[in-house]
Amino acid sequence: MKGLIVSDTHGWTREVQAVKDQYKGTVDFMIHCGDSELKPDQKEMEGFIAVEGNCDLPGAYPNEAVKVIGGTTFLVAHGHLLGVRQSPARLCYRAQEAGAQIACFGHTHFAGTFQQQGMIVINPGSLRLPRNYREGTYVLLDLDPEKNHVQVSYFTLDGTLVDEFTKTFSLSRN
Repeated sequence: MKGLIVSDTHGWTREVQAVKDQYKGTVDFMIHCGDSELKPDQKEMEGFIAVEGNCDLPGAYPNEAVKVIGGTTFLVAHGHLLGVRQSPARLCYRAQEAGAQIACFGHTHFAGTFQQQGMIVINPGSLRLPRNYREGTYVLLDLDPEKNHVQVSYFTLDGTLVDEFTKTFSLSRN
């Protein structure tokens, strides 16, 4: 099972659509971690599980989403309401409350992923305004629940793999 995860696209339409089009028919789900600055009914946002970021129109999206995808529970939040700039702790606590095995967030514009107490935490970085890499990034998530295997691969807008952020994890089952 494959998923596309983006965040902090800040008004970009052509680029968001280009990434969607690149993976059309090859991903099973798409997540936008907020600050799209687009309306939910815009074609670029079609198909995304999307949440509201601090730069989005208030009330356009939910503050968080808890979704079961292929038997795996995801928490999606932008992170600004959970203090992710200071620490991921509140995000992780919220994900534990939700029974999530994977937490996705944005807000910091820092690409990176880690595993804590069995939970995989993913920030795809900012497609438009990256802070810890020279080019914007997004994530392709390859999830194999039967083998408890998760590959988190980072790519630049032109589709180049970013090895330094890419990681493989074992998926913890609750």
